[in-house]
Formats: sequence, structure tokens, C-alpha cells
Amino acid sequence: MKKLIKTKIFTSILVIISIIIVFTPTKVGTTADVRVPIILYHNITEDYNASEALVNITPAEFETHIITLIESGYNPIDFDEYYDFVTNGKVLPNKPVIITFDDGYLSNYTYAFPILKKHNVKATIFAVTDTIGRSEGVNFAHFTWEQAREMEASGIIDIESHSDSHANLGEMSINDVQREFRRSKYLIEKNLNKDCNVFAFPYGGYSSEVQELGIKAGYKVLSLVGDVGANSAGADLTALRRITIRGTDSPEDLINTIEINLDK
Repeated sequence: MKKLIKTKIFTSILVIISIIIVFTPTKVGTTADVRVPIILYHNITEDYNASEALVNITPAEFETHIITLIESGYNPIDFDEYYDFVTNGKVLPNKPVIITFDDGYLSNYTYAFPILKKHNVKATIFAVTDTIGRSEGVNFAHFTWEQAREMEASGIIDIESHSDSHANLGEMSINDVQREFRRSKYLIEKNLNKDCNVFAFPYGGYSSEVQELGIKAGYKVLSLVGDVGANSAGADLTALRRITIRGTDSPEDLINTIEINLDK
């Protein structure tokens, strides 16, 4: 009888443990194998020439990408979460990914913002402060400060710096580099009433001296373009890698590109 009771108790314990395992959400900690890909988009337009797919994607294509990311188990996070992961060991969701846009085009507000809200997906927009609100003298119109405030207030969009004039910082004097860092940070913080802690290098142009100036200007994270690969807990926060996504990339191409870069 005692043996039967012990057997039943042991079986009950196994059942409870199984339930706990099944219903406990999978999280990723600060382990050496954690990789965070950062993907990059630019402009969203209803129509574009295939030769311009590097910087363009249609709204329908973009939404398909977002849906595919979600269905493939990816969980979009922001740079604050990634920074906390690197510096404080914050636990990230399984398959984290950071979605970014460069330049601050109006299409980010008219097309990307509604799609991201619809699917409750976070993204970061690196804006060029000198062109905010401009529609002339630029390739594509840029969103206004008022539209930027609306996006920030949603909790979906985080607006950070892509410099003041979109110049290649790797080819500028120290004084000009300092101005690009400090003026863009000041304008974002003043107009959006937030801390601006992340900077994306225009054209990927930088040097060790430029990186140091960026940190001295008050940025916590500096991000590249063109240096593909994913980012680990031990990544250099002054040179995070990003993966450019083309408008001609199919949903399968998107996932394959991310998975290939997870090993780099």
C-alpha cells in the first residue's frame, strides 16, 4: 500500500513538472550564443524601380515582412532593451530582432507606422534632423516634428539620430563631427522631450576617433550600416551591425538573410 501511495505521489510530481515546463515561456538570457539581428529599411512607396530596391519597399511588401517575422517566431525589441541586455543581463524574448529605418522619410509615418501599430511591433527610426519636415531639396519628403511626436507617443516608434546633415562622419573634421553628434541629439531631445541615446552612422562612415566622439557626445549606442552580421551580448556598442533589407526580398529571402547573418 505504501509503495502504491509513493508511486502515485511520484507520478503526480512528474505531471506538475511537465505542466510547468509546457506553460513556462521560453526566454533567452545573456549567454554566448544569443544573437540579435538588426534589420534596416529606408523608404516605403507604392511603386519603385527594381534598381532602387536597396532603399525602397512597397507597403504591401513591408507588411508581409512584418507578418513573416512574427509567424517565424521573431520578437521585435528596441535599443533600450538590447542595451540593458548587454550591460545588465536583461532577459530577452526568444529570437529577438531590432527593426530600423534610416533618414526619417514621411513614408515611415504614412505607411510603416500604421502597419507597425496594427501588429504591435516596435521599430526605431534614425532621423536626419536638418531635413525633418522638408519636402524640397531631398529625394523623398521627410516627416515633421509633430508627426515624430505622435509616433513617439505611441510607444511603438523610437526616434533616434542619423546625424544633422547626413554627412559621412568618417570624412569630416573633429569640429564638424562634434556638431553632427551634438546638434542632432539636442534637436531630438528638445522637440521630442526624450533622451536620444542611439546614433546610426550615415553611409556607415566612422573611425575609432569618431566612435569616441560619439560616446563623449552622450550616445550609449552607435550603429553601422553595411557591416552585416548579428550582435551578441559582448558586441561593441559603438559599432553594432545592421542588415539592409531590399524591397525585392521575398518573405523567404528575409528569413534566410537573417538566419545566415545569425552565424556571422
